[in-house]
Amino acid sequence: MPPAGLAWQTLYDTGALALVDTASRRAAAVTRPCTPELDITDIVEAERLVQAWVDAATQAEAEEALAGRLASDAGRLLRALSWLLAMWAVTLHLRTGEQPTAIIGSLRFCGVWRSAEAPFAEKVWESLSQRVRIGALAALTGDTDATYAFTRAISQPSGIAEVLLRHALVVMNDLVRNMRDLGIDPTDLARTLAAYTTEPPAIQPASFRPLG
Repeated sequence: MPPAGLAWQTLYDTGALALVDTASRRAAAVTRPCTPELDITDIVEAERLVQAWVDAATQAEAEEALAGRLASDAGRLLRALSWLLAMWAVTLHLRTGEQPTAIIGSLRFCGVWRSAEAPFAEKVWESLSQRVRIGALAALTGDTDATYAFTRAISQPSGIAEVLLRHALVVMNDLVRNMRDLGIDPTDLARTLAAYTTEPPAIQPASFRPLG
């Protein structure tokens, strides 16, 4: 069954599917990633763990598994989360018409400790959010400069990857709630893409393009 508010259609490109919003009828091609740093299995696993993390009943187990993935290969996990954010931005674009780049640019941390009375904390949250946004933009566009900037953002200073993971999860949770409020459900989008496509014949620098 397709997720609420969305439908999939086949394309001539065996590595891609068309994601269609059933209300707006807007569509975008989504191609499974194929780079040395990231493949679809990384994203499907990250998607599964994020979906478990946003559920209070399974959050603790998912958090432990995510920490293990981070310790094993922080860059691969954070790139997978960035790809998911990019796909969700495209999904929101299909429903609302707002450009994916603008949606990514609006991503903010809205955690309990954020307040206008704490300007130093605000700068910290904004710095972390900017790193998350850079990753999502790199995944969305395949831009070389953005990709390089994100590689630096997740490796400097030492220990930043662990902080970014927690920050990204809160941002992603807010984005999922936003989508569900609009009547669209992002559950298992990456898993469906993996199930109904095959690996592209060449490296794909970007996974998303408009259709129609």
